[in-house]
Amino acid sequence: MNNGGFNGYNPNGNRNDQGFMGGYDPNANGAQPYQANGYQNNGYQNNSTSQGYMPYDGGTYSNPNPGVNNNYNAQVPNAYPQNAAYPQNAAGTAVGTGTISLADYSKRIFIWMGIGLGVTFFVALGMLLYLTAGDEFDLYLKFVNLLPVFYGGLVVEIVLAIVLGIFVKKMPYKVSLAMFFVYSVVSGVTFTPILVVYDAGSAIFAFAATAILFVAFAIYGIVTKRDLTKLGPILAIGLIVLILFALIGMVVRMSWLSIGISLLGIAIFIGLTAYDAQKIKASYNAYQGNDEMLKKTSVNLALQLYLDFINLFIYILRLMGKARR
Repeated sequence: MNNGGFNGYNPNGNRNDQGFMGGYDPNANGAQPYQANGYQNNGYQNNSTSQGYMPYDGGTYSNPNPGVNNNYNAQVPNAYPQNAAYPQNAAGTAVGTGTISLADYSKRIFIWMGIGLGVTFFVALGMLLYLTAGDEFDLYLKFVNLLPVFYGGLVVEIVLAIVLGIFVKKMPYKVSLAMFFVYSVVSGVTFTPILVVYDAGSAIFAFAATAILFVAFAIYGIVTKRDLTKLGPILAIGLIVLILFALIGMVVRMSWLSIGISLLGIAIFIGLTAYDAQKIKASYNAYQGNDEMLKKTSVNLALQLYLDFINLFIYILRLMGKARR
């Protein structure tokens, strides 16, 4: 490297002139290096100042005439070198460029979840009032007539849950939000037969117990320092076992099996509540700065927590609920 040179190509070939920087040789015409008036428009990306040259994109160089007051500005740091990228998240967006904070993101998720539960509750309540308006024979006829609606609703729920889980990041935010509310309405319809079986007092008690457990374990999932992602495979296996026992319970009518299924279901969805709540921070860190993606993922997480609450309620109601007379 030439004395005073700076990491670049020397246009002077074999000349050993001092003062060469960034592809421009200020000594080409015999000029003294680093004069006080600086060098402008010299291919140095306009980093020259009235005080002389500054380091190019985080580079360093030496003062060729340390004993001369030549206004040489040595080693001024640049925040981001030429070849260094700004800090980015998993979505490829520069961190800190968005407007949604973690608190706002969490609030958005729980608000959508709460609204979804409210929609489901009012739809189920309306269906329940319709079915129970009259005597038991009227209830039976109405229920039988609505069986295709109940079964069709289950299919729609499955399809919507799959679509939102897989394509929520690709579809527009308003579309995913609309699908979530459609899911909440359909869930209210399919949820009605369960409410028909149990009396109102049992349903209210189960709802209160569910709310307490859900809030407690959601807070735990958010504040705990433990990595709950390890619970994912265990909870997935637990869900498969729960489904298998539920199918067996449809054929084999045993009280102890029903109690075991309910306890297993409660344990699994308590774990899923903490697991999904912890995913809020992980999801935010992955897409921080990308407000549109954060909005989309908030819908998916709201759906997951919504399902945790609904299923926890169902299993608590099955365990502690009192059937209608």
